[in-house]
Amino acid sequence: MSALSAMVNAAPESVSARASVSVHQRIEDVADAWQRLENAHCTLASQKYGLISAWIEAGALGSADCVFIVISLAGVPVALLPLMRKRAYGLRVASWFTGDHLGSYAPLIDLERWRTVAEGEQVRLWRQGFSLLADCDLVHLPDMPASLAQASGLSAALGGRLLADCIHISRYDNWASCDAERRDKRRRKVDRQQGSKLAGRGEVNFEIVTAGAEADGIIDTMFAHRAERFKVQGIRDPFRHGPVKAFYKHAMQSADGILHVLRLDGQVIAVRYNIEAGGGLYSLITSMHPSPDMQFGSPGKQNLLHAMQASFDGGYRFIDMGKGESDEKRLWCNEKQPLMAFAHALTPTGRLAAAGLAAGERAKGAIKTHPALFDMYRRLRSRMGGRVQTART
Repeated sequence: MSALSAMVNAAPESVSARASVSVHQRIEDVADAWQRLENAHCTLASQKYGLISAWIEAGALGSADCVFIVISLAGVPVALLPLMRKRAYGLRVASWFTGDHLGSYAPLIDLERWRTVAEGEQVRLWRQGFSLLADCDLVHLPDMPASLAQASGLSAALGGRLLADCIHISRYDNWASCDAERRDKRRRKVDRQQGSKLAGRGEVNFEIVTAGAEADGIIDTMFAHRAERFKVQGIRDPFRHGPVKAFYKHAMQSADGILHVLRLDGQVIAVRYNIEAGGGLYSLITSMHPSPDMQFGSPGKQNLLHAMQASFDGGYRFIDMGKGESDEKRLWCNEKQPLMAFAHALTPTGRLAAAGLAAGERAKGAIKTHPALFDMYRRLRSRMGGRVQTART
């Protein structure tokens, strides 16, 4: 029996006794371990090496801004947690790279081997890793799928709480199944009518675009569409900073980006920005031409209809549409994925902050039950967010 086989088949206590924790500050130092884990166990866009490296490059982050916790069994990495150090309200916080830009997050784990470790030992290993973080008051891990939080042992290690938000997913084996369940006769008629209105104004083309010069130009158009819409709504544009825009361009190349694009007489009128991961697509940004003259045929809905059909016909098993409520999610999604948040204090100041975060998340849950209050909350939050932060800012 090989050493690896013996380790996998051993009792949890004997396996965990051979576990170790290491902390690194350069992404290059964990590249090999990350790629091996990603190739076999990546389930979220936020777990992709290419995506996080794109964020580091776009934000010009140094080693002081980054921390990577690696847990190994018998010298073989089984779990990797990438975190970014930043300053928030005077606190030194370690949290997810990319902020709110990816929707959901989790450590990258070989769950089959990780389950050979007893839960109490999983808790000890995670806490040991966090104890090695220098110059941090708080570890804040919001928006983790509850199923992965539990499987990873982080919920046992850190407690955590369910959030009011959830992830909306459309999961089907093929387009025919999706179409049959999500669109009735009336919906199909409306879609045909909108498509006809759009076609009546010119030549309509749907395209799938990957990395390259064409993609960069489409992304610029997408951000211009979004900026105009935010301006009309009186909301601060979370994509306005150059490093954020650069991140999305870098990620097209490094993290398997895919654009779904609708054109009218060659002009881009709707865009969906996606990242491929775990056998599905993660939709990160959608945009539509802001001109009222372009709204006659609902180009955003038409682009989504084409994207859904192309994706499921193309072999993708799911489309993750992220957090929040919208008409498109109610129409197309058949699965909701609960999210959890964790706040682990490393200093007395961090303990005060963790209590404040918990209170804020409880308040948000209460606000979400009152639509008018929740709309006000979203506007205030949008005005406050949206830039790449590092420990030096």
